[in-house]
Amino acid sequence: MRLSEIEFVKLLPKFMQDDPANIGIAKGIDIVIKIFDGFSGNLATWAAIERMSDAELNELAWELNIAWYEPSASTAVKREIIKNSDRVQQKLGTKWAVENVIETYFGDGNVLEWFEYEGTPGHFKINSSNPSVTNENLTKFLRILSKVKRGSAQLDGIFINMLSQQDIRTGVACHIVDKMTIDLGRR
Repeated sequence: MRLSEIEFVKLLPKFMQDDPANIGIAKGIDIVIKIFDGFSGNLATWAAIERMSDAELNELAWELNIAWYEPSASTAVKREIIKNSDRVQQKLGTKWAVENVIETYFGDGNVLEWFEYEGTPGHFKINSSNPSVTNENLTKFLRILSKVKRGSAQLDGIFINMLSQQDIRTGVACHIVDKMTIDLGRR
């Protein structure tokens, strides 16, 4: 038996097969099952993403037309980009989409919109603690950013926040330079 060939009316108990309401519901279920069967191949593809090779991931990204996909990215990043592609596509041009893609590719990053730092309307800044955003990956970063940000939005700058921990030792010293004697009350 194939899922697309099921006639649900035949699966009903005999006493229900003559009732017009049950027949209608069964035929409706047949339609829904056929629609679901048409999508079941897609489910197999999405379930296999964790086992796909780089070449297969590249092909799937091409089929899905993911504009911000980078074939040179690590396999783990490629998988995350593909998994989130539908949500990002729905929200392209938003702060959420930009932050999602930045975090996936570069580990962390957040967007400050113009009104959050008293900037010019339509402008934004990016904060990150990943120094590779501005060093060797700047061109890649800007290329990806241009594909997910709103077309009219202008980048004011990329700010790298670096934290460092170190021991700080302090001390106090007192040095007496002169010695003074005061004679009190001897007359």
